[in-house]
Amino acid sequence: MEIQIEDLSSIKKKISVEIPVEQVSREIDSFYGELKKKARIKGFRPGKVPREILERYFKDYVKSEVTQKLIQETYSEAISEGHLQPVSLPIIDPGELEKDKPFHYTVTVEVKPEIKIDGYIGLTLEGKKEEVKEEEVEERLKDLQNLHAVLKTIPEPRPIQKGDFVLLDYEAWLEGKPLEEGKAMDYTVEVGSGRFIPDLEEALIGLKPEEEKEIKISFPEDYGYKKWAGKTISFRVKIKEIKEKVLPPLDDEFPRDFGEYASLEEFKKKLKEDLTKEKEAALKKDLKDQIVDRLLEAHPFEVPESLVKAQAKALVSDMKLRLATQGIGLKELNLSEEKLEEDYRELSQKLVRTFLILEKIANQEGIEVSNEEIEQRLKEISERTRQPLEAVRRLYENRKLLPELKTEILNEKTLNFLLERAQIQYR
Repeated sequence: MEIQIEDLSSIKKKISVEIPVEQVSREIDSFYGELKKKARIKGFRPGKVPREILERYFKDYVKSEVTQKLIQETYSEAISEGHLQPVSLPIIDPGELEKDKPFHYTVTVEVKPEIKIDGYIGLTLEGKKEEVKEEEVEERLKDLQNLHAVLKTIPEPRPIQKGDFVLLDYEAWLEGKPLEEGKAMDYTVEVGSGRFIPDLEEALIGLKPEEEKEIKISFPEDYGYKKWAGKTISFRVKIKEIKEKVLPPLDDEFPRDFGEYASLEEFKKKLKEDLTKEKEAALKKDLKDQIVDRLLEAHPFEVPESLVKAQAKALVSDMKLRLATQGIGLKELNLSEEKLEEDYRELSQKLVRTFLILEKIANQEGIEVSNEEIEQRLKEISERTRQPLEAVRRLYENRKLLPELKTEILNEKTLNFLLERAQIQYR
């Protein structure tokens, strides 16, 4: 077998393969030999059909099957001899199979780019160390206080105020027709939060329990829900109940919902420790982002399109999964997978280039991921998601996500390696 490799670009190769006539003839004869045993043709006993008759009936079929067999048997060998690492499915031009002639075919594949990475040790980075301020501790404490607030019906009837939680029924109408998607019973709105329809929330202020009102809202042309964009819709609302948020007192009893804390002051110390760790993690992430940016800037190279597309599909899949947990689909947001993949293209190129650079550095520095490290990461995921370890492991195995997990750990280890050897100037 003869192999020739042509560089179409730094990441695309064309492999030309010639299979000698002897091998071609052997495969054709072998196939006809098997076909002779099984062929059923009127006028001939099984196993006694002459070759010329078989050729008359099955010539095209044999050519197709032998062509496929020859390519399957020689493609891997051609890739191996060419020392290539394909990252895309092969595009095959099978040529024409002819008796008593060598068989030629070509394969075009994308491969990982040959990149030279250097100058990554001792990168100069800038970091800002921030101390946790008391105001930040107080803000975190207030967030937790709000999280544990309870809603209580107001004791005496009064008009709706900003900050109230209102239980209401509503129905949306457009041009005199009710909108099926704009109807709800016993719906709770936090007035002034902006999480429902801000203009509608504002219009609720001043209404009283049991009051009914028609409110017209004009939606902007760029409104997120396309069906309502640029339209004026009437909302018929009925106020059923007004509730106000009651915050728990910030005393020594408050922290007991969060653990064994003797006092509020002790709990504040724990919050300060948590905030300190968050700032340290944010600083570390910023420094790693700087490393990635420096490496990308210093090492430009062409990226295989197949890897970019695969990365974009993975990002879209992640987004769909996150939306699904909220009960939302892409159609409801008037989005398509194709549009999202195009939107993610630039980010995908960056992620692929980053992966290839870090992979190269890991190879040069002998950085590897052990089975124990993968197992430890699965345990961490199990604890974080509160799922049994075996269930998490089975999920990753069934969805073939273990290679992805290994890559994630390898990237982390490589970035930690570079960070430990960087020159950091703090400000």
